[in-house]
Amino acid sequence: MTAFDAAMAALVADPNMGSDAEWQAAAGGAWTGIRLLLSAPADVVPGLGSVSGRAIAVQATLRGADLPQPPRRGDLLRWAATTYRVETAEPDALGLSWRLGLARTA
Repeated sequence: MTAFDAAMAALVADPNMGSDAEWQAAAGGAWTGIRLLLSAPADVVPGLGSVSGRAIAVQATLRGADLPQPPRRGDLLRWAATTYRVETAEPDALGLSWRLGLARTA
């Protein structure tokens, strides 16, 4: 484990920063328990003129090592009794963590 991976592991494990969630691949299968860091984007989609115009409801950062496969669009994350669909999945420069853009499912 590199120093960067160890630092990310410490952040998601911290009870003040990390949250418990579950991940499921778009193809289905069992839900996998993970820890992640959550944030809400502050930007608004141009032209829609309101906060309700956000394309991404929540962003999550998680360790790649915590998933059995890289996350993809269409995967699901369940957190705090709400299910979110992965809209964007971007790895960090070292490939150790992923930044996911999530949209609430209906």
